[in-house]
Amino acid sequence: MTDVSESVGRYLSTIHVLTAEADRRARPGELADLLDVSGASVTQMLATLDDRGLAVYEKYEGVTLTDEGEDAAREFAWRRCVAENFLEDDLGLDVAALADADDPDDAEDPRAIGRVLSDEAVHRLKVLVNHPCDGKCNAPNDEYRACSDDVRETAESVDLER
Repeated sequence: MTDVSESVGRYLSTIHVLTAEADRRARPGELADLLDVSGASVTQMLATLDDRGLAVYEKYEGVTLTDEGEDAAREFAWRRCVAENFLEDDLGLDVAALADADDPDDAEDPRAIGRVLSDEAVHRLKVLVNHPCDGKCNAPNDEYRACSDDVRETAESVDLER
């Protein structure tokens, strides 16, 4: 998986959701509204994503993801789903309430644990919670039903026998 921070992952996932349904670019204003950030923050992040080869950003035109950016967005969302299902289904926590209660300066979204787990750990957790792509996934538009090739290849390479 491309190493992405929580912030970068949120941008990638949001861009992916906006552009996956229609062959169009995501507009910076849309991203600012959906992510509840300033326009300047969006512009700065889009330039960073473009520099890293994760997106193609054209001022006044918008942004689309590269293949690497799309793979990173899907992996990020998938890992968050695994963590969300574990926290809600197995631990009985209300993830939305926890995320809303957290002071953004003090703590990250509790689903962020999915991002920091090793490949082996996240795939073992997936087995434990019964993969989030079982129809209960809260990823937007249920579009993560089929995992990205990177996720499938990693799962196949990790010995998941108990």
